[in-house]
Amino acid sequence: MKRFKKMFFMMVSLLSVLILLLAGCSAPKGASESDSKKDSSGPMKIGLVTQLSGGGALYGNLMKQGAQLAVDQINAKGGVDGRKLKLLAEDDQANPSESVKVTQRMVSDENIDAWIGTLKSSDTITDIGITAKKNIPSFVPVAVADNVTDSGLNNVYRNVAKNSMQITEMVNYILKEQPHKKMAIIAENTDYGRNIVKIFSEQFEKDGRKITNKELYNVGQKDFNNQLTKIKASKPDSVLIAGLVAEGALIAKQAKQLGINQQLYSFGGFMGKQPMELGGSAVNNLIHTDYFVPTAKDEKTQSFVNDFNKKYGQIPDSYYSAATYDAVYLYADAVKKAGTSDPEKVNKVLHELKDEHTVMGDITFDKNGQAATKVWISQIQDGKQVGIYHAE
Repeated sequence: MKRFKKMFFMMVSLLSVLILLLAGCSAPKGASESDSKKDSSGPMKIGLVTQLSGGGALYGNLMKQGAQLAVDQINAKGGVDGRKLKLLAEDDQANPSESVKVTQRMVSDENIDAWIGTLKSSDTITDIGITAKKNIPSFVPVAVADNVTDSGLNNVYRNVAKNSMQITEMVNYILKEQPHKKMAIIAENTDYGRNIVKIFSEQFEKDGRKITNKELYNVGQKDFNNQLTKIKASKPDSVLIAGLVAEGALIAKQAKQLGINQQLYSFGGFMGKQPMELGGSAVNNLIHTDYFVPTAKDEKTQSFVNDFNKKYGQIPDSYYSAATYDAVYLYADAVKKAGTSDPEKVNKVLHELKDEHTVMGDITFDKNGQAATKVWISQIQDGKQVGIYHAE
C-alpha cells in the first residue's frame, strides 16, 4: 500500500512538471506569433500625441495635418514594402496626466510602431520614458527644451534645433551682421525664459558687448510698464524679448508707446502670422529665429508647401506641420532601409542616418538623437515673414 501511494505521488509530480513545461513553451510561441504578426502584416501604426483642443489646438492641428499629409503620400505610393501607414492622432489637452494616459494607451493597447509628440517639452520628456520601455522609435519635431535629448534614451530623435542651438544662432547673427553692442533683455520668468537670459548673456558679452538689463515678467502678465521703464532708462541700442508671442506682442506695443524704438529681437515664438495679428505695426522689423521658411528656394520645401496648400487650402508658415511631416518620412525611410519595422533595427538605421535631406534641412542625428540643424533668421517686414539669414 505504501509503495502504491509513493508511485502515485511520483506520477502526479511528474505530470505537474510536464504541464508547467508545456505552459512555459507555449507562452513564447504566442509572443513570437504576435511579434511576427505585428512586423509583417497590417498597417504600421504611428501615434501622434499633441494638443488638439483649447489654446494650443492651432499648433497641434498643424502637426496633425503635416503628419497626415506624409502618411497619405506614402500610402498613395504603396506604403513601405507593401505595408500601409496608419496615423493615430490623440488630444493630450496640454495636460501632463492626459498626455501620459494617451501615450500609455497607444503603446499598450494599440501596439504603435512609432510615436510623435508633443507641443510641450515637459510632457514630451515624460512620454518618451513610456515609449522607451518598448524601444519604440520616438520623434520630437516641436518641443525644443535641451533636456529632451539629454535623457540617454536610445529611441528618441529630435529633427529640429534645440533651444540652446537657436540662441547661439541668434547671437552669432547679431555679432556678424548687426552693430548692436548694448542690449536689454526682457524675459518670461520660466525655465525657458531664464535659460535664454543665461545662455544669451554669456555668449553676447564675450567680446566686450554689454547686457544692460535682465528684466523678468510672469506668463499671462498684461502690463510691462515697470520693466520697460527700467529698460528705457538704461539706453540700450536693442531689446531682446525672450518669451512667447502672447506677451511678446504686448511688450512690443507698450515699448513703442513708451518711445522705445530700438531694434527688437526674439525667438521661435514669433514665427507665423500671430505676431502681426497680435502686435500690428509694433512688431514690424522685429528679427527672430525661425525653424521653417516657406519661401526657401529648395525643391523639397516647395513641394511640401504646394502639396500642403493643395490639401488644406493654406500655406504652412511655421515648423509645426513641416517638422512633423518630416518625422513621418524619417520613420518610413528608416523602416524601408531596415527591411523591417522591428524597433531595434529601425533605431539602428536612424542612428546611422547622415545628411538625410528633408523639408527642415539635412538631418544627421548625434548619439543622443539630436539633429545638427541650422535655424533661419527671419524679419517681419510690412506684415510678412521674410527669411533674411541662414548660416551654412
